Amino acid sequence: MTTQCKRAGWLMLCAFFPMMGWGQTKDTLTINLETAIQAALSDNPVIQIADYEVQRVDYSKKEAWHGLIPTLSGSAQINKYLLPAKMSMLGNIMDSPTNYMASANVTLSLPLIVPALWKSIQMTEQQMLLAQEQARASKITLRNEVTKAYYQILLAQDSYQALKEGYDLAAQNYKEAKQRFELGLAAEYDYIQAEVQMQNLIPTLAQVENGIAQAKSFLKVLMGMELSIPIKVTGCLTDFENRLTDVANTLSLSLQNNSDLVQLEIQQQLLNKQLQLQRSMRLPTLAGFGRYGYSGMDTKAISLNFGGMPMQTSARNDWYTDGLIVGLQLNIPIFSGFTNTIKEKKIQISAKTLNVQRAYMEDNLTLQATVAINNMSKALEQIDATKKGIQLAQKGYLISQERYNNGMAIMLELRSASQALTQAKLAYSQAIADYLGAQADYEKISGKQ
Repeated sequence: MTTQCKRAGWLMLCAFFPMMGWGQTKDTLTINLETAIQAALSDNPVIQIADYEVQRVDYSKKEAWHGLIPTLSGSAQINKYLLPAKMSMLGNIMDSPTNYMASANVTLSLPLIVPALWKSIQMTEQQMLLAQEQARASKITLRNEVTKAYYQILLAQDSYQALKEGYDLAAQNYKEAKQRFELGLAAEYDYIQAEVQMQNLIPTLAQVENGIAQAKSFLKVLMGMELSIPIKVTGCLTDFENRLTDVANTLSLSLQNNSDLVQLEIQQQLLNKQLQLQRSMRLPTLAGFGRYGYSGMDTKAISLNFGGMPMQTSARNDWYTDGLIVGLQLNIPIFSGFTNTIKEKKIQISAKTLNVQRAYMEDNLTLQATVAINNMSKALEQIDATKKGIQLAQKGYLISQERYNNGMAIMLELRSASQALTQAKLAYSQAIADYLGAQADYEKISGKQ
């Protein structure tokens, strides 16, 4: 698909689905969390590949079922003698009167008792479950990545806003210090320090702004968008503050829906079916068949010599035979050189390995879930502390500003107060982002889709 086509598709989405959260302002797409997830689940190549894999396994499943359908095959052959065939009769070698020979067969085969085929069908059922679960895992992982990428953009945007407010305070302090210096009411040191504080924030603002652009580019990749399409990510981290709850008493360590464990369970069942399939190779098979055959020849007129007695043969083309045969075919495996036993042992070893892997994965997932819950609890404490810190820092800045205006404090005190206020705002945004990120990780571990 060309860039123009993709761009037109996105614009059409914005025009026809405004209720989904898409907005359009001079080719800029307005995106919130839900629309970002929906777009990623629709257009991300990983999801498309997973869907194709489900379709492929579905065809394999149909192929196995079609093994129960009778098969019909036909064959035909014609032989033309370029040189006369020779035949020996009564010690004499003579030319054969055969000019050409033709044959045709039609065979119908119907499997009646085929244990291996039945087990193969059961295996395809498990393979379909595994493909569907892998597709679900892809969606869960992609949802987690999109959610965390979205939160990172909000964190960068909120951080930029806090730094911008800090820059505005620094610019205001610089302006006041410059005026007081020009009036002779402040030392040159205060004027220089205020300018240094303001100038130091400019590279930080540029760095954060670049980080926002990079985070948006990563989100576009996850959404399957063209990087050239501008987007606007709406909202801020404080919009999610009402979703923050005390997780100590509300979340559990349930791993029942974890996709990795579910896949291991399906793989374990698949190995059991594979072992049954291998054992079924020892069992007899029974198939019914029917065959209709025709063969005929064309002869030419020649003179035959039987012991000195010449005989003239006439040309004819009505020499043929045909017939219809039906029957049963029974195949009984007797000895295969212990190959079946060795294959069964290999499957059993794989099953034991899978059991160990499952136990190890459960321990790791339990640890990850515990860490996520602890991080959420710790983030809640940090959020409460940083909210109070913002209030105190704001009050401290106002006091310092009043003291400075009254000549009771120097610029260094006012500068420290403004920096403390900026740091408190940054810490508050970071604490919310830490909670939301840990929450997204917990939802992924628990298998929430």
